[in-house]
Amino acid sequence: MGVAYYIVLETEIEGLDLSMDGKILARQIDLLDAAALDLGVRPLTEFVGMDADALEGILGDDAGDIEVPPLEHFSAEDGLSTIRALLARPEAQPALDDLKECERILRAAAQHQVGWRFQIDI
Repeated sequence: MGVAYYIVLETEIEGLDLSMDGKILARQIDLLDAAALDLGVRPLTEFVGMDADALEGILGDDAGDIEVPPLEHFSAEDGLSTIRALLARPEAQPALDDLKECERILRAAAQHQVGWRFQIDI
């Protein structure tokens, strides 16, 4: 199975398919974050937010010992800035399909002024 990043929107956009694989994105996240820092844009991992239920699904009984910060959503424009900057980088090539899916989803979110976050599936 493996770890995967996927996008969660603050509110649903009718007809928008949120499907993406996200596994290669997860495997390449350290390289992509380093590239983002080099480019002066926000690293992808800074867009991650986990609600209490998702955290419990990952950590099981240990989740009760962790104080979960308030769930934060980010502007689609901020996410698009990072994604578009990364698309031109050679480090992004292995995760190109995932990044293009992120761009597609965030473009729709920006048009509808809907906030978003990454969530991690394990």
